[in-house]
Amino acid sequence: MAGETKPYRFLLRMSDELRRRLADSAERSGKSLNREIVDRLEASLSEHVVAEREANGAMAARPRRPSQIGGVMTGRRRHGIAALAVALVAAIAAIAGLALSGSSASEAVAGDPEFPTALSQHLRSIPGNGGEPKEGPGSYEEQQFTALAYPAADIPQAALAGAKSAAAGKKGKFGTGKGQKGQWISVGPTEALYPATELRNSFSYVPNAYVAGGRTTVLAIAPTCKPGQCRLWAAAAGGGIWTTKNALNGQPSWDFVSGAFGIQAVSSITVDPNDPSGDTAWVGTGEANASGDSAAGVGVYKTTNGGATWSGPLGASVFNSRAVGSIAVVPGSPNTIYAASTRGVRGVASVSGGGVSIIPGAPQWGLYKSTNGGASWTFIHNGAATPGVCTGDTLEATNGTPCSPRGVRRVVLDPLNSNIVYAGSYARGVWKSTDAGTSWTQIHSPLVSSAAVTTARPEIAVNVKSGKTVMYIAEGASGAPTARVFRTDDAQTATPASGWSDLTSSSPADPKYGTFAYCTAQCWYDNFVYTPKGSPDVVYVGGSYSYNETGNISNGRGVVLSRDGGQTWNDMTMDGTDFLHPNGLHPDQHFLVTNPSNPLQFFESNDGGIMRSSGDYTDASQFCAPRGITGTTLARCQQLLSSVPTKLESLNKGYPTLQFQSLSVSPFNSNLLQGGTQDNGTWQTQGNPSKWENTMIGDGGQSGFDAKDPSFRFHTFFDAQPDVNFSGGAMADWNWIGDPFFITPGLQEPRSFYIPIISDPVETGWMFAGLGHVWRTKTHGMGAMTLAEFRQHCNEWTGDFAVQCGDWVPLGPAGTAGFISGTAGVYATAAERAPSDSSTLWAAAQNGRVVISKNAAAEPAGSVSFTRLDDDPGNAPGRFVSSIFIDPADANHAWISYMGFDLSTPATPGHIFEVRYNPATGQSTWTNRSYNFGDLPATDIAYDAPSGDLYASTDFGVFRLESGTTTWTDAAPGMPNVEVAGLTYVGKDRILYAATHGLGAWRLNLG
Repeated sequence: MAGETKPYRFLLRMSDELRRRLADSAERSGKSLNREIVDRLEASLSEHVVAEREANGAMAARPRRPSQIGGVMTGRRRHGIAALAVALVAAIAAIAGLALSGSSASEAVAGDPEFPTALSQHLRSIPGNGGEPKEGPGSYEEQQFTALAYPAADIPQAALAGAKSAAAGKKGKFGTGKGQKGQWISVGPTEALYPATELRNSFSYVPNAYVAGGRTTVLAIAPTCKPGQCRLWAAAAGGGIWTTKNALNGQPSWDFVSGAFGIQAVSSITVDPNDPSGDTAWVGTGEANASGDSAAGVGVYKTTNGGATWSGPLGASVFNSRAVGSIAVVPGSPNTIYAASTRGVRGVASVSGGGVSIIPGAPQWGLYKSTNGGASWTFIHNGAATPGVCTGDTLEATNGTPCSPRGVRRVVLDPLNSNIVYAGSYARGVWKSTDAGTSWTQIHSPLVSSAAVTTARPEIAVNVKSGKTVMYIAEGASGAPTARVFRTDDAQTATPASGWSDLTSSSPADPKYGTFAYCTAQCWYDNFVYTPKGSPDVVYVGGSYSYNETGNISNGRGVVLSRDGGQTWNDMTMDGTDFLHPNGLHPDQHFLVTNPSNPLQFFESNDGGIMRSSGDYTDASQFCAPRGITGTTLARCQQLLSSVPTKLESLNKGYPTLQFQSLSVSPFNSNLLQGGTQDNGTWQTQGNPSKWENTMIGDGGQSGFDAKDPSFRFHTFFDAQPDVNFSGGAMADWNWIGDPFFITPGLQEPRSFYIPIISDPVETGWMFAGLGHVWRTKTHGMGAMTLAEFRQHCNEWTGDFAVQCGDWVPLGPAGTAGFISGTAGVYATAAERAPSDSSTLWAAAQNGRVVISKNAAAEPAGSVSFTRLDDDPGNAPGRFVSSIFIDPADANHAWISYMGFDLSTPATPGHIFEVRYNPATGQSTWTNRSYNFGDLPATDIAYDAPSGDLYASTDFGVFRLESGTTTWTDAAPGMPNVEVAGLTYVGKDRILYAATHGLGAWRLNLG
């Protein structure tokens, strides 16, 4: 072994690991090993190693210069080794399946590759938990709406209008520099690196080293694009508008141009066809993708100079509190504009918050038209024959009228006749107007017609062939029926009953299998179809990864391409650079454009930012046979991979758009930060303000450090899913401690999408988490296990999960249900420990309940007692509590921030409160410190003791209440109007960090 080169050692280790884990799995399951499969794999290993040694000879020992991270070779491997590695990885992934007698293929591929391997299988085994996020319009969004509206049932439009005006006039520009006092500066990441690791591969999630950006909803490219001068526009979901003039050359140089916007949430950019320079563009604010954090916008903006200056927001009266998902400008009539709007949300906090825009008094969602350059707008359509039947109220939102319950997502103009307008709306299919929007007829029925389904989203794209309008429709909802793609060669005459070809098949024997279920169960979020101008038979379709489909028949089919009008498809999701670790598109696809001079070179946006293809293609079909597939499955794989990009490249360096949920800071180094992000996992920086590294994949929630162990880290996925790490965040050492939250009898508690969870600020090993109760561990979740035993059983990548992982216990008397007092269905939104003692704990819930414990360290856990504070005489507003900040010098003194709106609790208004607790009397006093804060939901709060200043975060940035005053002002210049989900205060260095939901991490030096 000592003489083996690294790839050979890796393969041999994999073989040993395979047999060990197969044996372990067989023993635990009571099944017998399928020796034929194991022997065949090991024989294959031997043959390939021998063959590669002979073929390479001295090459194996020749000096090379591969990129290395952590000692793992990340240079391109020879295909023979890579093919074998994939076969072994696939086999290891199937340890509970094909190699165990009596197991089925479906068992072998169970699990979610957006989780670590072993954890994914373990989550599937927990009753009632499929390892899938609850994210989506039916769950996370509804939870957020309830949180923001509570205790009312709806959110009046006047409340959101007030929130917007409360934030007006308090903002600055985009800050950079070295962080002088009183100036917000971005601390990146401008280079968010997924490091190369064997733990990620082409069967899981971001298979190679990758520089990430945040969720990017839309791209636009100037028609004048050419080498050396190619303007590309990009919109980050919560991070505004970015442009580059060198999109074709190397790594683009990005410029942030939307600092003047009222909010940075965006999902539409349209380059005006009437400006040949490509410098005129229209932008619609708000994200129209129906997710729980798709924020509402404030209107439409226009630039005529490439983003240097903007006019707007235009149409605020019809688009405020909505999301403008697409815009069409009429060629030859630059003042005629169509804008399609949907619902959106407000108030994204670290734990939860936000709300569905079912807002009494708000403008109707749907399609609007302006004939005077955006000065005024007319409502013309929302998925019904006449606009007059549409109301934009709760009944419509719940699919109780002929109109779309969510709005119009896509509007396009007929390329042969701009008086013909096409509109695709949620749950209402595709409609056509032949008279510039006056009257409407349906030309394609929705894929699913059910009052219970509001999420069916049809995306449309048009082109010209043989003098007629070609249209493609790509549509799906939330699973069954599965998504499909359709085509007509004459959209002007098509009807729901005629003119359409189905370009999708569920059979791997059919070449149309390439688009089968292309957006899986979240087409309301991941969905696009695109055909380049002048190339009507070239069509791209994008959606969600098809993880673990039968036999790993594809590379995930996140994006597929047809060159023959949809008859056959090739998989664009990964390039041809490597078998096991190619460059791959980040999961969850949102938009695509092509080089105007090359319809086969694409720019694509997704939850991980932006990628560019080389425009050249290679045959990677040799990567199919090592997967162990045969027959029609092998043939389809070979066809799908017969033409893949020669290279996919990240364009995200200098594009700091990660959507952080929160930030945590090491008590040993104020420059050492962690943070969880939307669909990009958890990140860490060692103090470099530009470069951060990913330490765990998936959705990232809260994170933290230990008070005394500098090597300890924790993080969470969505839901109550925490990990701990004893190696400074090394990806391979994350260990699961969440079992008690799922398997404790009688305690399947309610919880927020991202649970509140902290490490104790003083005691090592102590952690607290909020669900229906506040839970506690004093061992980092390990219990009585040694660290070696803990890793053996609970490691997320390799653990056997033969024991319960996690020793959490609920605090308070046994038998209580719900949050502290026994109220069922109520969950904690904040849990904070006092740094000045080891006994005090403050906690709060989404219904406004606030409690304090003065014996939080007591044993047993059931003896911990709580005193309710929000029912004391005073001003507690009884709304969703977003955060608690405890005075570092006085454990009985805290500040509390609230979501929701004063209009919901008119007798007890306010968003910021100071609370003092008297242990002698058991009573608390409440002081409203909101003053001129306005009816603006506060997502977090922090207190700077040396100055006595308060800081509060909102959807529009961070504000400050200077000590001794009653006026809230902008906290500091430098930060645009951006959603700030959380604040982190470092007392010893007087630093305030802000976690933004779209522009990365920010720092404000207070001293």
